[in-house]
Amino acid sequence: MASSISAAPVAATETDTLNTESPRLILRTYKASDHDQIDHLFYSTYFTLVPEGVKCKLKSPLFWVLWIAFYSYLLGIVPVLLSGMNFPSWSSTALKIFFTFAWSVVSFAGIFVVTDRFEVVDKVEQVRQNDLSDPEVYYLNWTKEEVQVNEDDNEKAGKKRVTFDKDAKPATELVRTQKPLEEQAPSHFWVLTLDNRPCGMVGLAHYKEQLKSNRPLQPPAWKLLAAAALARYRLPVPESLKDLRAKMPTPVFAEPHEPNKATLQRLAIKSDYQDCNLSTLLIDRAMSWADEKGIETVEAKTNELETKAARILSIQHGFTLVKTEKKGWFGQHEKTWTCNVKEWMAAHEEGAKTYKKK
Repeated sequence: MASSISAAPVAATETDTLNTESPRLILRTYKASDHDQIDHLFYSTYFTLVPEGVKCKLKSPLFWVLWIAFYSYLLGIVPVLLSGMNFPSWSSTALKIFFTFAWSVVSFAGIFVVTDRFEVVDKVEQVRQNDLSDPEVYYLNWTKEEVQVNEDDNEKAGKKRVTFDKDAKPATELVRTQKPLEEQAPSHFWVLTLDNRPCGMVGLAHYKEQLKSNRPLQPPAWKLLAAAALARYRLPVPESLKDLRAKMPTPVFAEPHEPNKATLQRLAIKSDYQDCNLSTLLIDRAMSWADEKGIETVEAKTNELETKAARILSIQHGFTLVKTEKKGWFGQHEKTWTCNVKEWMAAHEEGAKTYKKK
């Protein structure tokens, strides 16, 4: 299953030092040792999308309706605040200017904080705690489980015996096993490296069963605050506000795919190289893999932050928008794109043939 593709036929060195004269670009299968770097690549590139989320909210009519309504309220209370006070005539104008400046700063800073600290963090953690927690399990058809270490097996293998405290938990080790061929899904995960340093990644996901999320749902904030306030002042807490986290259902991370469908996801390019058209290498490889595995349709989902990815999918690779789902009141949305693999292969035949498998 492992594959290594040379995207630039130039010599490579044994070190990880970036060679600016003749950089070596390699597209290969994900390895367990890539985890920390891939994790950093994902969240560092995703947080650079915060300005797109802010722009989306500024384009929302509802935002401006609320903004103007509250601004009008602030201006309307100026005469009330100054009534009965012996202030110069220019005080009203000065206070209105102050309110205008203060409300502009507070409102726009608030949008940035909400987008950065709440919405983006939520999206990033949803991915980090699920498929990017272990791409080998989610994409490369490995299973991993902790098993208790048998002391007798260690002695037979000539390993050094370690004495544990009687109250200590038994020693365990992680056993990694490849799924049988008939159980393997046509999923895969690729890493693009520049002089042995990951600079891009993409995954093609095909799930055969429903996957539960590893990130628990959080109760509504108002319920948590109400329960905390009642407990703080030693008031009776209603049954509906007790054990809120325990009552939350386990969320679904992904639904099973149809036999001939897969999802293109986790496309990310290091910020320094996003103008180098490296996304084409990653998408070309994913689509050619889909064709090799008999996948007929590849889907992709983008949100209000991923406008650049949406343009790449639609303009450069012929993905068609099939659904737009509203996710919030201020322009938040999720778009579903689809692409026929055979049609893509016909249109990008030369690009798909540029890979050299080793």
